[in-house]
Amino acid sequence: MRTYTDTNKIDFSIIRERALNNIREDLISEWSDRFSAQEITEAFEAVLRAHRNQAAVEDFLPLLVEAEMKNRLNAGDLKGHAA
Repeated sequence: MRTYTDTNKIDFSIIRERALNNIREDLISEWSDRFSAQEITEAFEAVLRAHRNQAAVEDFLPLLVEAEMKNRLNAGDLKGHAA
């Protein structure tokens, strides 16, 4: 039996990567008055790497990465060491 995604050949990895890029750009736009684009990008990539290494299903990566980045940005600690 063919599934809906089999029939339509939807590649969700492309959608996921586009969402991650949009989230990164939105965070830079929103927080660039407090952190440099490079600092935000480096933190974003580190958070993304950590979640990718632990993910059983990658569908939720954009949500998880965005939530953790917003927590770090709000705490003023891009390295994730805030208590």
